[in-house]
Amino acid sequence: MEQWLNVVGFEGFYEVSNHGNIRSFKTKEIKKQTNNKTTKRPYLGLWKNGKQKIFKPHTLVLEAFVGKRPSGLECCHNDGNAFNNHISNLRWDTPKSNHADKIKHGTTNRGERCAKAKLTLNQVNAIRQDKRLQKEIAIEYGVQQSLISKIKNGVRWQHN
Repeated sequence: MEQWLNVVGFEGFYEVSNHGNIRSFKTKEIKKQTNNKTTKRPYLGLWKNGKQKIFKPHTLVLEAFVGKRPSGLECCHNDGNAFNNHISNLRWDTPKSNHADKIKHGTTNRGERCAKAKLTLNQVNAIRQDKRLQKEIAIEYGVQQSLISKIKNGVRWQHN
């Protein structure tokens, strides 16, 4: 059953549910959440006294149902799904733990998922097996020789 509590700092203006929904206190109309163009994560704007403030829904859920964010902690999604803002899927935890979750769920931007990646996983594996001079390999793949060195020495693409 969906349970509603006041949004911390917006009492009497908005409510948040244990399912991750946010609604107007007066009209009971659920607010539409928008996805950030860069991060693709949901957010929404709440108005009070003629000023808008932007929030991530998961933060509103945790603050209402668990308490204020402890210093040094951040919101973590237990299943890795940023759109599952049910209270049972959220917790305050360390950035290190959150990053470990991202690796476990495959949602980190490592390797080919990184926007700046110039190589694929298959190319990296081929480079590691290649016995030619690093300079020759770099020319073939159109990258710097230093990147080839870092791949072969396990400094780059070390997660594979």
